[in-house]
Amino acid sequence: MHIDVEGRISALIAETDRIEGESEGVYLELGRLFPRLASEMALSASNAERSLKGFDALSSEGLGGRRGISSMRDFAADSSSFFRRLHEGDSSFLATINESIERLGSLEEIITRVRSDSEEMEIISLNAMTVALKSGSEGKAFSVITDELKRLSGRTIALTEDVTGRGRSLLESFGKLRASLGELDEFQSGFFAELDATLSGGFDSIERSAVGAAAFFGELLARARGVREPVTRVMQEIQHQDIVRQSLQHVGISLREALSASGEARMATAGSAPGTAAEAEARSFVAAVAELSGALVDDVVGKLESSASSFGQDMSDVRAIVSRCERERSDFLVGADASLTAVDSARFTEGSARYLERKRSVIAAARRLSDQVKGLDDSFKTLAGLLSRFQNIVVASRIEVAKTRALVGVSTTVQGMIQLTDRIESDVASAMETTKTFIRAASAAIGEYAAAEGGADDRLTSTLGRIESDIGSLDEARISARKAVDGFSLYTADFIVLAREAADLVGQLRSLSGRLGAVRAELGSLKDELRSGLGPESLELHNDRLRTMVERFTIFTHKKAAGEIGRFEVEEGAQAGEVTLF
Repeated sequence: MHIDVEGRISALIAETDRIEGESEGVYLELGRLFPRLASEMALSASNAERSLKGFDALSSEGLGGRRGISSMRDFAADSSSFFRRLHEGDSSFLATINESIERLGSLEEIITRVRSDSEEMEIISLNAMTVALKSGSEGKAFSVITDELKRLSGRTIALTEDVTGRGRSLLESFGKLRASLGELDEFQSGFFAELDATLSGGFDSIERSAVGAAAFFGELLARARGVREPVTRVMQEIQHQDIVRQSLQHVGISLREALSASGEARMATAGSAPGTAAEAEARSFVAAVAELSGALVDDVVGKLESSASSFGQDMSDVRAIVSRCERERSDFLVGADASLTAVDSARFTEGSARYLERKRSVIAAARRLSDQVKGLDDSFKTLAGLLSRFQNIVVASRIEVAKTRALVGVSTTVQGMIQLTDRIESDVASAMETTKTFIRAASAAIGEYAAAEGGADDRLTSTLGRIESDIGSLDEARISARKAVDGFSLYTADFIVLAREAADLVGQLRSLSGRLGAVRAELGSLKDELRSGLGPESLELHNDRLRTMVERFTIFTHKKAAGEIGRFEVEEGAQAGEVTLF
């Protein structure tokens, strides 16, 4: 059977050389990559620790110092108390206004009676004037009196119309003021409560979030540091590269020696018949080298598989730690959204402006109302002045009727005048008393409210301005906290990339191991084919050459393997340059 020994050995040498070069390239790349990975790992830890220290700036000391935070909290408490007093004052004033409106409820009825009585007085005065005119010259004086009575009745009617208009206008104004106070009360209840919650709890919330984030990220960082151990193991495993390289070089030395022996035998037996001693020795030597090379390849495959398995497990551990920690970090960020959402300061600014506008509108309305009340009181005083003249005229009428016989027929009319005058006087007195009571209660309340609110206006303006400033500080603190949380990083981007590259290199090692397996199979096949037909005596023909060849080996176990195959002793010692690695 013809065997192309040289061709097959040459192919094995070429493939072994390629694998040696590629394996060395993979190991060198791993050797280059993992120090960078270790460096990025250290940088990741440094960045994360720096981020953790950033949370200290969000504590009470960091947010303007304890004095700054304390000042803000004290101001928030004072503001809350100030707003509460304003609210209580508005509520008290609203109650007074409601009570005053109830008191004025009877005023319109009184004014209506006065108007009705004045109209009746006007009619009576016309009747009396008719009687006086019929009485001729005797009733001349009485006609002057009735004419004056008619004129006063007309003025009273006109005045009651004015009072009625003023009263209705006053009630409408009170109604509007009550509505405005109600709106103000409703608005400030929600607005002040939200301000109080925002300011009083805002900085505490941020500090709690910062402390919680620092604790969480601190624990997460401790777990994230778990990548150090597998990365270190990989770096230690990379040291096997030198052994793999030397082992593949030994395979190359052996195969080249076998190629040389085969060539020499071919040259020596050129033209001779097959089966000569030289040919048998060459076949035996090449078979022994194939067996030895197979054993060396097995050793290399074991190293590569061990490295690939170790690398794969370690990099799998790294990816698992990174993935778990990054997932926990992302989950925490989602939960932090609610507590670290920035305050809508524009809404508070708008709310402050609306509150000031409504407050000033209510004060202005209260002052106008106070003037209206005084105007109504003046109208009643004018009406009271007319009533005194009514009384004088009624007295003059009684005197004139008593002394003039011709006017005896109007005595009943005069009596009606007296009754009407008494009723009007009583109603006006009642109206004036109602007005005075109202003025004492409402006007005083309006005056006090306007004065108090006017005096508080400057403080209110400055308080709302300070609140806006503190809300701005609160916004800045929340933004800082948000940035600190969002910016917390466990691993640099380069670390992630390098870890991915390392995983790819592990795949290349597995591929090289597979190719070496094919080399091992070819060596076994070549060995079996060469030894087929050789007798036992041929096994001893090659041991001197084999002994000489393995002296170039640098790994003692490989020499020992050759000795076992060639059946010769290998010295335990090793000269310089022949370092025993196993």
